[in-house]
Amino acid sequence: MKTILPFFHKVTGVKANCGEPLEISMSSRDLNWKGVLVERGTSPYFYPKDVVTPNFYFAIEMENTYSWRAVNLGDEITISTEPGDIWMNPPNTPFTHNIDVPCNFLIVNITEEMMFDSFDGPLPEGLTFLNNYSFQDRTLEYLLSLLLFEVEANGRNGTWYVENTIKMFSNYFIRHYSNYYDLMNERKTSSIIGEDELAIVNDYISNNLSEAITIEDLADELNISKFHFLNEFKKYTGITPYQHLLIKRIDAAKKLLLDQSKKITTIAHELGFSDSSHFSRSFKKATGLSPKDFKKNNLD
Repeated sequence: MKTILPFFHKVTGVKANCGEPLEISMSSRDLNWKGVLVERGTSPYFYPKDVVTPNFYFAIEMENTYSWRAVNLGDEITISTEPGDIWMNPPNTPFTHNIDVPCNFLIVNITEEMMFDSFDGPLPEGLTFLNNYSFQDRTLEYLLSLLLFEVEANGRNGTWYVENTIKMFSNYFIRHYSNYYDLMNERKTSSIIGEDELAIVNDYISNNLSEAITIEDLADELNISKFHFLNEFKKYTGITPYQHLLIKRIDAAKKLLLDQSKKITTIAHELGFSDSSHFSRSFKKATGLSPKDFKKNNLD
């Protein structure tokens, strides 16, 4: 079946046909869920151009690893994606993608009304949200997956399950991916990330490569909110902090792989990867070679 996700051209407001390639294998459309649509499917390509959705739009790549192109602040950038990577677009925020490889996705659309009504407590005026691609957040991924699990169960747990899952999601998402804390704490966000701030971030990464470094850890080093850090870091470097951290780990891996006494499993552990498979997949995506082949080519 075809997607029923709403895509519209940014300028004309006319419904866009970019969703035509999206083949849906599982959907919440017949479960009568208020304010939320969950769709699981595949597509051979995806070419939205200057389109918007009226709702909060979240997508997770479920299986594939690939590179694709997007327009960011008027410039075309290349983005790498692997399983578990999340894309988010706030309502009525235009996006242009050029994905000419197969995707295997989970997409969740949540209306503004549902998102805000599910939040515990008052929401300040001037709330803004991040528009981000290919980042990882295991909590966000898990909460989105809970909705998919309920679709797979054909809505067995009832509306209370969906409403409470959205409530958890809303509270986590708004607190971590908007300027909520800056507004509530009347925190100044005039500081920008430049050469000195990047040096502080890099020093922290170098000293903690074996640890599970979080975005919160890096933001705390600069004494700014997670939202402000994510927003300003991408403006300065052109990539997300997660991608920057991965580059640092891959650079360190190249040096460690030249040590004949170092096993690949040991290197994966020392560089903070979840396991050797994650390390090998990430290394090959970045270099075109598996760690084993890189080691062999450089030690022969």
